Amino acid sequence: MRLPLVFMFSGQGSQYHQMGRELYDRHPRFRLWMDHCDEIAEPLIGGSLCDLLYRKGDKGQPFDRLLHTSPALVAFEFSLARVLIEEGARPDYLLGYSLGELTAAIIGGALTIEQGIGFAADYARLVEAESPPATMLAVVGVSDVEMRYAGLLADCWVTARNFERHLVVTGPVDAIAPLRAALTGDGVVHQVLAVKYGFHTGMHAALEAPFKALAEKVDFAPLRTPMVSCLDGSVHDGESDQREWSQRLWATFRRPVEFGATVRGLLDRGDFHFLDVGPSGTLATFVKYLLPVGSASTFGDVINNFGRDERTYRDALQRLGLSDVSSTAYRQASAAHSSGRASA
Repeated sequence: MRLPLVFMFSGQGSQYHQMGRELYDRHPRFRLWMDHCDEIAEPLIGGSLCDLLYRKGDKGQPFDRLLHTSPALVAFEFSLARVLIEEGARPDYLLGYSLGELTAAIIGGALTIEQGIGFAADYARLVEAESPPATMLAVVGVSDVEMRYAGLLADCWVTARNFERHLVVTGPVDAIAPLRAALTGDGVVHQVLAVKYGFHTGMHAALEAPFKALAEKVDFAPLRTPMVSCLDGSVHDGESDQREWSQRLWATFRRPVEFGATVRGLLDRGDFHFLDVGPSGTLATFVKYLLPVGSASTFGDVINNFGRDERTYRDALQRLGLSDVSSTAYRQASAAHSSGRASA
């Protein structure tokens, strides 16, 4: 029996240069959608997203300017979701992690891709103009960070709880530095995320009014696919008004991400196949550690930052009982065309 399918969209920090490069070069439909998004984004950010992603940056170089990364992440996740849907993968639920909730709203039909990329660019400009610099730090392997390092967290916030022993701490650069030093001294695994602002913290409290003013300009349509909130696991469906959307999106970007509690809440409803439709595969990894022993639920990514995009993409389709029809048909047609020209 087919398990209900959950598309999961990751947020800021999961992006990197060259994400999906192999698919962009080899999958005509993915490239078509990325180029479409590029045309939408170019006048909004003053340059080409695809140039930034594929022609100007090596994978190891930082990709962290918000005006570029927010539209790029929305464009990438939208394009990947579109080709999956075209191959027959129909999500029963959409789950967005922070900025990923914007992509979920687009795939769910509440926003057009033009509206979604436009909102991502407008919000990025607002944050770049009004928000002080901050550090977001993923901490792994310590279940009692808040107690053990309480004296170093006075000016910081726990901004995401992903699974037991994995959370994100965010705060001003000067406040995070001593915490990093202590973690390093104790041999605790941690990683600075490619995000330079204090999302999900009180550092963004002053942005509430201008954020809601941006959101209230957007004409939201009723959802066609239910969305699962990473704030509290609640499921949203059908009709909703402008003010409700504005409040929801603000809460999504202002309050902590409760990914672990959200997935556990879904599992209380039954078994699912959780599919990470982001560029890094991190959400699939989080789910791996959240599934109880003996669970019939499954998980997977579509691509990840280890390369071999095309193979990982096809493996993801096979796990869903699907195949890469459009890409294969395109290649066969191209091969036949080339063969005909060669023999003419």
